[in-house]
Amino acid sequence: MKIIYYPFLILCLTLLGIPVTAQQSAKITIDLKGLNDSLVYLASYGGDKQFVVDTAVRTENGSYVFRPGKLLDHGMYIFVDASKKRLFDFIIGQEQTFTITGNTAQLPTSLISTKSTENHLLFDYMRFLAEKQKQQAALRERLNKHDPKSDSAKFLKNQTEELNNQVQSHINSLISQHKGTFFADFLKAMQEPELPIIEGNTRADTLARYKAYKDHFWDNIDLSDDRLIRTPVVHPKVEQYLNRLTSPLPDSLIAAVDLLLNKTGNSYEAFKYLMWYLTIKYEGSEIMGYDAIFVHLVDTWYNDPRMDWMNTGVKQNLIDRAKTLKPLLIGKPAPEMILFDTLMQPHSLHNIQAKYTLIYFWDPDCGHCKKETPLLRDFYKNNKETFNLEVYAVCMDTSWKDMKTYIRKNETSWINVNGFYSMTPDFRELYDVHSSPVMFLLDEKKTIIAKRLLSDQMETYIRQREQMPKK
Repeated sequence: MKIIYYPFLILCLTLLGIPVTAQQSAKITIDLKGLNDSLVYLASYGGDKQFVVDTAVRTENGSYVFRPGKLLDHGMYIFVDASKKRLFDFIIGQEQTFTITGNTAQLPTSLISTKSTENHLLFDYMRFLAEKQKQQAALRERLNKHDPKSDSAKFLKNQTEELNNQVQSHINSLISQHKGTFFADFLKAMQEPELPIIEGNTRADTLARYKAYKDHFWDNIDLSDDRLIRTPVVHPKVEQYLNRLTSPLPDSLIAAVDLLLNKTGNSYEAFKYLMWYLTIKYEGSEIMGYDAIFVHLVDTWYNDPRMDWMNTGVKQNLIDRAKTLKPLLIGKPAPEMILFDTLMQPHSLHNIQAKYTLIYFWDPDCGHCKKETPLLRDFYKNNKETFNLEVYAVCMDTSWKDMKTYIRKNETSWINVNGFYSMTPDFRELYDVHSSPVMFLLDEKKTIIAKRLLSDQMETYIRQREQMPKK
């Protein structure tokens, strides 16, 4: 009777216009022996960050029930105790009403999931991995007792390799058997890509293996899958790709950044994560030339409709910042300055006849300048003729008296001008200088070739550029 009644009831409700809906809110019950905290947390991954999603208080029977009042985004989540200690990870996918039981003394091997197929698979995999790690540790301990060249050591190494093969075979089987599940996609994302076999030990062979690894690096990771952004897997991979697999030259990094953003496809969350991470990474970078990457991000990607997540004011500030930096990028012509010296004579930056021109922004009251100016003076005296170098020193103080006193004290014989007595726009806006000391190095065409380095670094840079040996 019950088997017939239930579908009939649904049919009646549908005919009457009463909606029959699926689960509309998550309910996750955690029952962990040994945990007596009055309050616990449910957290989610978001790139390199973790965010609190919900809290739960201890019930009378000792369990914790998370009821966020909505269905949660699919991904990997974290169960966190009152001291903010991460106890274990688990999956939230299609099934969002389930129970996890376990024992704090045996995490994660004691975890059991009810009514969540993917967590059942995840916890079984964790137990399998823990057992294999025990076996591997035992083999390693035995191996350490033998001469590395002995037959016993060779035998144990073969056993270790066989154990690794068993683990990899099991992982491949899980991915194949459960294709289409988040568990399988997550497991796959943690695997190294399969690469073509390249024999040989020449430099060309090594470069070919590196190129193959980089070309196939993202084979197992779908960056358009929002769920993977909510795991601890993607962010370290992004960092590895940018910091270790990509040439540190700005042009190479710009190409890598574009590749990553293009791989997000139509994903909103992946694009949001990458854009914020890359903006912070390169807008505030102290590495010379990396401001070009930030400017490229703004010029190329900030008009994407998926940028609607960013606060309008913050976004406009970043756009304005990129506009300020763009004329000052390495390779750009230095903005012209026509400033007056202490005799009220104008001096044009662009009219200086020298192979190298060093713009030096300084202030009489600047503590760092008091240390840097003597170093630059000595560098200038020793290398003016060698490098065909001139210094265009811009005082960032309106006081002629303080400026003249400083020049006499430091015996600076280069071109000394005051930034506030000018025939050209405000030097602070032109060169984005709001502190001191700051230096820009120009070539004979007055193109910016280096910036924000100090005297000792400038000498090293010019010597490398001129292919001169170090002193």
